[in-house]
Amino acid sequence: MLEKLTKFLVIEKVSSTIFFVEEEGNLKQGIDILIENRENPTRANVEIKLGLKKENIEIERVDKGRRSYRIYIPEIQKRMNAQFVLFANGKVQDKKTINLESRKHWQIYLVHLSHHDLGYTDLPTNVLQEHDSFIDDVLRFCEETKEFPFESKFKYTIEQAWSIIHFIKNRPKETIDKLIQFIKKGQIEVTAFFGNEISELCSHEELIRLMYPSFSLKHKYGIPIRSAELADIPGLSWGLVKVLAGAGVKYFAPGLPDYFSWGKRKVHIFWDESSVLPRDLPGAFLWQGQDGAKVLFWYGELGAGGLSWWDYQEAFSKLPDMLDKLEKKDYPFDIIRYRFIGGHRDNSPPALRLSYIVREWNKRWAYPKLIVATNSDFFEQLERKWEKKLPVFRGELPNTDYTVGATSTAKETGINRVTHNQLHSAEKFATISAVVSDYSYPNLTLNKAYEDMLLYDEHTWGMAHPLGPAQEAHWSEKSSFAYRASALSQDVLLKSLNKIVDEIKMPNNDYHIVVFNSLSWKRTEVVRTPLKVQTPCGRPMYLEYPENEVSPRLVSGSAIGRNIINLPQDIIEKSYELIDVDTNERIPYQIVKLNDPKAPVPYASYQYALGGVDPAHLFEIVFIAKDIPPMGYKTYRVIPCKETSDFTSNIEVREESIENRFFKVILDSKMGVIRSIYDKELQRELVDQDASHKLNQLIIRSVETGKEEKPGIWRVCKGASGPVYGSLRISGEANGYPQITEEIILYDKIKRIDIFNRILKDSTPFLETYFAFPFKVENPSFRFEGCNSIIEPLKDQFPGSNSDYYTMQYWASVSNKEMGVALSSIEAPVIEFGGLWPGYVSQAHHGITPQGFGHDFLKGGELKKGHMYSYVMVNNFRTNFQPVQVGERLFRYSIFTYKKDWKRGRVYQFGWSFQNPLIPVCMKGKKEGTLPASYSFCEVDKPNVLLLTLKQAEDGEGLIMRLMETEGKNTDVKVTLPFFTITKAYQTNLVEENEKILSIIKKHSIEVFVKAFGITTIRVQGI
Repeated sequence: MLEKLTKFLVIEKVSSTIFFVEEEGNLKQGIDILIENRENPTRANVEIKLGLKKENIEIERVDKGRRSYRIYIPEIQKRMNAQFVLFANGKVQDKKTINLESRKHWQIYLVHLSHHDLGYTDLPTNVLQEHDSFIDDVLRFCEETKEFPFESKFKYTIEQAWSIIHFIKNRPKETIDKLIQFIKKGQIEVTAFFGNEISELCSHEELIRLMYPSFSLKHKYGIPIRSAELADIPGLSWGLVKVLAGAGVKYFAPGLPDYFSWGKRKVHIFWDESSVLPRDLPGAFLWQGQDGAKVLFWYGELGAGGLSWWDYQEAFSKLPDMLDKLEKKDYPFDIIRYRFIGGHRDNSPPALRLSYIVREWNKRWAYPKLIVATNSDFFEQLERKWEKKLPVFRGELPNTDYTVGATSTAKETGINRVTHNQLHSAEKFATISAVVSDYSYPNLTLNKAYEDMLLYDEHTWGMAHPLGPAQEAHWSEKSSFAYRASALSQDVLLKSLNKIVDEIKMPNNDYHIVVFNSLSWKRTEVVRTPLKVQTPCGRPMYLEYPENEVSPRLVSGSAIGRNIINLPQDIIEKSYELIDVDTNERIPYQIVKLNDPKAPVPYASYQYALGGVDPAHLFEIVFIAKDIPPMGYKTYRVIPCKETSDFTSNIEVREESIENRFFKVILDSKMGVIRSIYDKELQRELVDQDASHKLNQLIIRSVETGKEEKPGIWRVCKGASGPVYGSLRISGEANGYPQITEEIILYDKIKRIDIFNRILKDSTPFLETYFAFPFKVENPSFRFEGCNSIIEPLKDQFPGSNSDYYTMQYWASVSNKEMGVALSSIEAPVIEFGGLWPGYVSQAHHGITPQGFGHDFLKGGELKKGHMYSYVMVNNFRTNFQPVQVGERLFRYSIFTYKKDWKRGRVYQFGWSFQNPLIPVCMKGKKEGTLPASYSFCEVDKPNVLLLTLKQAEDGEGLIMRLMETEGKNTDVKVTLPFFTITKAYQTNLVEENEKILSIIKKHSIEVFVKAFGITTIRVQGI
């Protein structure tokens, strides 16, 4: 009885901890013992038997009640039984034997940054100024901690380069020198990307240019660019791998947000957790691109947020549980990266307290060791210890939120899509013009246009609360990026083309139309030449020398040194011939008048209004230009004649059908849709007659009910009719859309169907809007051109990722072994395959939860119908994106058919041609010049290789060409530049850093290897 009374201490639990201390050069491991004391406070001892070793540790005071006590024992290096014997007053109180495991020597890399939203928390201009002050603080904190231990010195990662670019522009030299010094020391890291881009929206070249601002700092100041961030976006273009690896950036840490766990309704994440990584477990893998390149990918479950400990006590109270949970879930590494933010807000300020927390922590603990780090600090350790053991994943991670969110402002998104191509063409021809004429290469203008284009495709689309003056002001700034990029690129394009035209020898004193081809293969395409060209934004001054006057006048012109030339207005009433100068062949043309302000063409209502003042705004000359040289031009002469030639055409336009040698298209006037397309070459119907929707049907679906609105009232009438093309017009109205105008176009000599849709949206909210393309293709196989990649849905994407919608660049196709149909969309990037799916914008952004939200994504073999749906608009958002949009929207499509597979059908040439139309430039008069009537500035001898870029080098050392392989074949390609004499040639990486010398075949030609689906960049230098 007495023995029992002396046992008043009970060991309830013994557990090992993550903590280690260092004593006399040896590590000791923290053990927590939970003791119940049934009497008064007392002193106790614990004897620990570890195999043949014994340790005796005193606990100075064991209080009454239940309490945990920390003791330290020699490090457990392998699993073993350990006996704990508790003594008090010389008596054994209790015993417990447990299995002790070795614990990780944790190294916690705390990467301090601020999530970059250009807006959302304030107007974009204010956010830029705020980040300037943040970087001022960063420099001060680096100074203040220069005597701190290495692990606690203040370090900072610039999440996106737009903030540091702005800072450098707005701070004195001595401040910039200090900044560069800390970057070179490794205390500040600049990451690769300019902004948190919606990467799937980007054009191929745009995604590459996303790295140029950061690398311009590298080249100017000699700083490293080793890692990339892309935060707060639940979707990634597969092309990112190709781009990052192509610039030598090995490390990628996208802050993928788990929006799908927000709120009460938790749905599955953006990938299959069992196949990739669990949503709540950080991890790493190698992401392999389509060209075989790889980047080291870190997934952190904190998304774009981060830890924000206030002091040591908060860190001590939270970190152990975090690490214990990781170990219980079999987290494989002993290092981990956590983002650290200064406060709980996007665009949060830097916090010096992190360095103090880490300094205090590391004084106490050997492990876990806290390290204030940059991205590269962490990745270098991860790569060294674990890279060979990491899994490899391939494919796209289709966006769930932001690509659809961009349709909330469909007009500006469409404008920016057009600018993608217009700017690339402008850059090519500006480069050529600067070589063949006295044109001054507009480097600053091009850079500004690229910056604006990038800032529009950046993920911040509005304020946190998208309502009221703040949202209106934000959208005024955001939309200006799209409008300005469009204006600047048009300005460069028109001016550079007119300077080239000034160098063409023209022996006749007539009007001429010089037709330019911005792509690298010979093309036969439609040309639309307005009688009144849209003038560019800049009117440079020049000296004019009027006849019979002594002094010159300083005047302005829409081109350089003159005004842009327009065709004569009397071409409308009088007879003219259009002559191919090379062949002397008479070319059929068609005069088209704009007679409806609601016509589905760009700026229709503006042209119609101005046509009341100047009728030239209403007319254009349309013809088919044959065999326009690759990356070159061809000249057509416009001369008066006695009688207009009567050109025949095989186009028949009837009341509800239209037909040419390639297709017969039948409309349904009651529904305002295309009921049938019969392909005469393939001898088959292209429209699935059993589909729920007809082709080009406008689908308006209620977010609230999931039901489709009933069709409106429709009217069909004949449109254009002539030797070049014919068309049918459809007009109508529907709920939310008081005006709808559509035009279906067939050409005499081009096998494709163009469909132009113009819709006027009213303020009705909660509507999803689509156009249907239910193609009849048995056993369908889909592919589409994403950003810098060709993607087969379900196959070329992360397991279990979004299958509701994808983002295409130039084309999408559905085919089987016999034939295929391709669709190209200019303004609308989002497309659905196989069916009209419920939609998957997360609860972080959607307003009303749509019907079917949270459904399972498709699995392999479940795309059974050859249907496509163009997702053009939705306004169901609670934050960031516009909850309402009002106004006219234009959506232009083209359909193309082919035999066999997409490669043999040269589908990429169809898509690129439709979105890069031939460009006419008019000239008047006889003049001398050094250029012939037709010319190719760049010839690429392999049809599967595309000239993506032609530009002046950023450092001024020669010209840069970028080649892209389009069909998955390793290719040796010869590139010829007839206008440029090559003296030196180099292969560079994507950011124009020389890698190896190339052999010059002839003075104008080089040969280079392009990897399957790869991109090769070349620098050529001349005399």
